[in-house]
Amino acid sequence: MRELLARVYAALPPMIGTTQPVYVASGAATGMMESAIRCGARGRVLALVAGAFGERFARIAEACGRSVTRLVAPPGDTVSADALSDALEHGEYDAVTAVHVETSTGSMADVASYGRALASHEDVLLLVDAVSSVGGVEVEMEAARMDIVLSASQKALALPPGLSFIACSQRAMARAVELPDRGMYLDVVRMDEYWRRGETAGTPAIPQLYALDAQLDAIAREGLAKRFARHRAMAAAVHEWAGDAAAREHGVGILAEEGVRAPTVSCLTVPGDAVRLSQLLRERGFEVGAGYGTLSASTIRIGHMGDHTVREVSKLLDALDDALGELAP
Repeated sequence: MRELLARVYAALPPMIGTTQPVYVASGAATGMMESAIRCGARGRVLALVAGAFGERFARIAEACGRSVTRLVAPPGDTVSADALSDALEHGEYDAVTAVHVETSTGSMADVASYGRALASHEDVLLLVDAVSSVGGVEVEMEAARMDIVLSASQKALALPPGLSFIACSQRAMARAVELPDRGMYLDVVRMDEYWRRGETAGTPAIPQLYALDAQLDAIAREGLAKRFARHRAMAAAVHEWAGDAAAREHGVGILAEEGVRAPTVSCLTVPGDAVRLSQLLRERGFEVGAGYGTLSASTIRIGHMGDHTVREVSKLLDALDDALGELAP
């Protein structure tokens, strides 16, 4: 296990753009969101909410006893750095939560601009959910001045669920040491102690770790630059399809605003019954994500991420054309 973990621990930091350790735990990313709050937020949190997972981060902070102020963007948009700067000038906070790729809407926030906005607020940490970006989008933790970055195995890393990851800046680790109520399983200070021994702080999910080791090797062979370019090309295929005349005739659109569309997932607004449309696609051999939360009845989500290809996405879009034709009155 130490040999396996040594390979995993060496390969993960470049995926997140850091020289700091990346800790691995058995469990969902929701646990790492709670870890980020328990270990990175003293008492007052500014939550940037651009969809369901930004709201989840805010609710986790509240469940951990923090005072939370929400800065909310309309569906399909993201919170601007100017809005963040203004909020920081008019309120006192010690942490900001943000979602890099908002899985519920298909939007991608400019987290580097958030880091710049926080540059003059040295006591405010930036805590980032990168669940749907790590492995499919360039994540530059250090260059973008992110203090805590968390992710999971089941999205752009193209693995089964069951593993989650967290990385902390030196500032964040110093903050964690000060906080008295970190718990145990989610304590990054304890994770660091086990990392230094080449172990995990809890019982390891051994099959998933073997899968992660193999997948990180495959990603290295493809190369991150090529992997990110492939994700951009898959997204472009969806965006081009949604913009053509046939899709417009069917009443299909892209929820995310142009300029903030994510390379890993697209949320499509569809006419009629989105649940029925998902069923029609399933009958044709394709599985797409149902709309999330309040968007469940009006959208579907295409996860063009992980090991998928432009060719596969094109086949899905052909099936979607066909399904939309059947769904039409």
